[in-house]
Amino acid sequence: MSIETIIAICVPVIALIFTAITFSKNAKKDTAEDASERAKMSSDIKYIRDSIDDIKVDNRVIKSDIGDLQMKVARVEQSVESAHKRIDDIKGGK
Repeated sequence: MSIETIIAICVPVIALIFTAITFSKNAKKDTAEDASERAKMSSDIKYIRDSIDDIKVDNRVIKSDIGDLQMKVARVEQSVESAHKRIDDIKGGK
């Protein structure tokens, strides 16, 4: 074999080896980036889930407050109605 033939065979083989090494490194890098992105997304989802839970608790408190206010308004309406009756009785008595 001549030196040109050896070089002609070795150059593509070496190029193939370097290509395989580069591909392997990039695949590992992509895997690491994917893992990082998944961890960030998981963290974001947990934050959203916790925020939704807080909103649900706040919503329950607001519903309870509305119920209390409805009862107070009903009592005030009854009191106003009673006051109007007394006023009408006082006006009618004069």
